[in-house]
Amino acid sequence: MSASRGERLSIRDRWALALTPTASGLPSAAVLGGGLALLALVFVILVATSINGTSSGAFFSLVHSGSDPALLFGRPNLIRTDEWNVQTVWAITQFEQGLPAVNETFPGGMDTSLPQDLPRVDWTVLFRPHLWAFMVMDIGHAQAWKWWLPVFSLAAAAYSFVVSLMPRRPATSMMLAIAMAASPFFAWWLLQTTLWPVAWGFAVLTAVLWALRSTSRTARWTWAALVGYLTVVTAMGIYVPFIVPVALVALAVAVGLAAEGARKLGWRRVMSRAVPILATGGTAGVVLVVWLITRWQTVSAFLSTAYPGERLEVTGRGAHLEGLAALFGSSFTNALGNAGTFLDGNAPESATFFLPGVFLGGVVLWLVIRDRRENRGVPWALVGGYAAVLLLLLFVFVPGWDGLAHLLFLDRSTAGRVRIGLGFGSFVVLALLLARLTPAARPGWGVALIGPTVFVASQLAIAVALARLAPEKLAASGIWWIYVVMGALVILAVGRAWPLVSAAGMLAISIAATYNVNPLYVGVFDLRDTALSQTIQKLDEQTPGAWVGVGDRLTTAVLLESGVQAFNGFQGAPGEEMWSLIDPDHRYEYEWNRLAGVSWTAGEGDPVVSNPYPDQISVTFDACSSFAQEHVAHVLSDSTQVLDSACLVPQQQIEVPAGDLTIWSVVPPHG
Repeated sequence: MSASRGERLSIRDRWALALTPTASGLPSAAVLGGGLALLALVFVILVATSINGTSSGAFFSLVHSGSDPALLFGRPNLIRTDEWNVQTVWAITQFEQGLPAVNETFPGGMDTSLPQDLPRVDWTVLFRPHLWAFMVMDIGHAQAWKWWLPVFSLAAAAYSFVVSLMPRRPATSMMLAIAMAASPFFAWWLLQTTLWPVAWGFAVLTAVLWALRSTSRTARWTWAALVGYLTVVTAMGIYVPFIVPVALVALAVAVGLAAEGARKLGWRRVMSRAVPILATGGTAGVVLVVWLITRWQTVSAFLSTAYPGERLEVTGRGAHLEGLAALFGSSFTNALGNAGTFLDGNAPESATFFLPGVFLGGVVLWLVIRDRRENRGVPWALVGGYAAVLLLLLFVFVPGWDGLAHLLFLDRSTAGRVRIGLGFGSFVVLALLLARLTPAARPGWGVALIGPTVFVASQLAIAVALARLAPEKLAASGIWWIYVVMGALVILAVGRAWPLVSAAGMLAISIAATYNVNPLYVGVFDLRDTALSQTIQKLDEQTPGAWVGVGDRLTTAVLLESGVQAFNGFQGAPGEEMWSLIDPDHRYEYEWNRLAGVSWTAGEGDPVVSNPYPDQISVTFDACSSFAQEHVAHVLSDSTQVLDSACLVPQQQIEVPAGDLTIWSVVPPHG
């Protein structure tokens, strides 16, 4: 009996068959679906085990002795307070209150959809997929879902884009996708508002590729529907400084792809194939209009704040040596975790991408000239992508064109935030080049070496400057010279059409730069499980009333997670009712009308409001003041503050490693 055809095929033949693109030149279902399934499997495992990167364990040492059993690797990243001291604390507060649309912690309540994006039960959560798990899972698994879903969505979108360009190279595409998702910029800014815009950008470009190449109407509509959905997801994050730079790059490349497609299909067929994307984009616009109308009061209040308000950035704000070094200093990224502030403020503000695409201008120009000589037309997608990267660089370093920047909405971003567009654009340029260059059609060594040479020169210049001006930061950068060598190799590998080498180098650089930025943590550290929180909840049940936490961040966090009404916490748009109680004459409106954390310190008389930092509101507390006597029932103070006890009665003192905490009841003045 002869062997069947399947049995006669060798493993190598089967693999080659699986890699065979479709007739339209797009990846096979096995290649596209297999890669996405692999990412989904890892995601499911991480969520099932509750493993995530939260730094909420920072509270453990404040209330417990010994080592944190939930900490698997690394240590809490204390500088990422937006994550562990704001979003995670508020998420637990929401969970405790039953996921309301209006959180009742602040007197008068707070809209949970803007800008905190808290887990809640209302129609808008349909477009906040990272919050879905809070409705069906415990807080630990929900935190893992929230942490990883945007990360893996970004990796999946990047993989889909790259493998659509290189359908025979799924391994290369996967390495590049993971390298992008693991970039230092994302590791230091790991919030949903950072990740969704880039995932959306890759989805847009993938949808355009499939619209132009696929013969399947179902496939074209599926990708278009995904773009429409992610448009709403991204826009509801409302962080325009991250959205605009990515959108400009995506638009430039998409138009370039359409122009290339028009050479074969004609503009009429290109526009016809764009109908699904335009239709779902229009639908997304309608959803967003409805959303804005229903949230307009909150949006208006947020835009009218003193900070951040409606800020407009001038061009050329990064035109200084520190800005240049911070943007291009990817080889020195390890200093962010070891040297405190780096070159551009704190560690997240200094975080950047490895930007190989920026250094590949010589190869881009070579490809344009070659295609023109061979009558292949201009590679408009590549030209558009590189032009968008140059535009963003001009915004950072060249002053004097504020009017045009305003028309492009670029002034809604900042010199630091625009790096997200540079990272996205650099990656797109790299992928487009890898898809076009082959060993038989690639530039010579002279052209290929231009980018690596300029890159090495830039890194050496930064190293020399650091050695002279900030040697401790150079020392904290560790093996920076290895990053320089690897980065140069990645850039060279693109020019010499070595895609696997380039992808492996990108992956190695990203992993080495970010593996220890955030910890690996099981679940989330929940202050409700502590004796302190349980005592607060019991007292509040017996004697309901508003609380004030006086002291460091622990007092605020434990009050919020306990679910009681409190005058503490990080506010979005300031609540009119709460601040009318604290400052009835609006004497300090400029100080409290801002996106900021509200904390309290001991003082005398009526509350005095000040701003230690633009995003911090410090208020003085006197239990005998008219504010406290009328509106405050309980106080939680720590050992950093000494309160006047004339109008306070101690209820309980709780010893914790951070220092004794005291629970007080507010009473009328003695005598």
